[in-house]
Amino acid sequence: EIRTPLNAINGMAHLLRRSGLSSAQEERVDKLQAAGEHLLEVINAVLDLSKIEAGKLELVAGRLRVTALIGNVVSMLRDRVQAKGLQLFVDNRVPEMELSGDATRLQQSLLDFASNAVKFTDHGRIDLRAELVDANDESVLLRFEVEDTGIGIAPEDLSQLFRAFQQADVATTRKFGGTGLGLAITRQLARMMGGDAGAQSTPGLGSCFWFTAWLERGVPV
Repeated sequence: EIRTPLNAINGMAHLLRRSGLSSAQEERVDKLQAAGEHLLEVINAVLDLSKIEAGKLELVAGRLRVTALIGNVVSMLRDRVQAKGLQLFVDNRVPEMELSGDATRLQQSLLDFASNAVKFTDHGRIDLRAELVDANDESVLLRFEVEDTGIGIAPEDLSQLFRAFQQADVATTRKFGGTGLGLAITRQLARMMGGDAGAQSTPGLGSCFWFTAWLERGVPV
């Protein structure tokens, strides 16, 4: 009921753009659609967090491959990375195998980390890493990392980042926007998958955000 009318607004803005507008009208429609899409992201994040806190969010297991998951994230980031003149590197050390887990939530978590890295990095590089850190006969523990050469985070602010509605400081919120929900959701999702999430950072040099998750083994390929 919350998202349906907002989707309609975004859809109508898209149709307006295609109907032939003046440059001034097109600029206004662009701002309208950008605001609508941002509001939809906020609503989705709030609903996710509410479901998690109420114990109502369920993971949907399915077949997945880490290579494909990372590839999807890279494809969604490519335009933003190129627009800022950054370099994006991938280091996937997970053996090629078929696993079972919630690919949508894993991708959501990795994309949130990577999007933040692009947002807070003006020059340098971003590294996406994946590795297998533990295993047994039924499942494997994977670790995903996103490291950047961005603005970094002060030690006194780092411990607050994974709390809902928290960002490093007010100035960061004003400059870069955001709700401060993404990291809280990622940590909760990781814990639902038997793992955890955290970060290390040096002000002025960059940050490294990570999360882990246990996934069931599938059939090796």
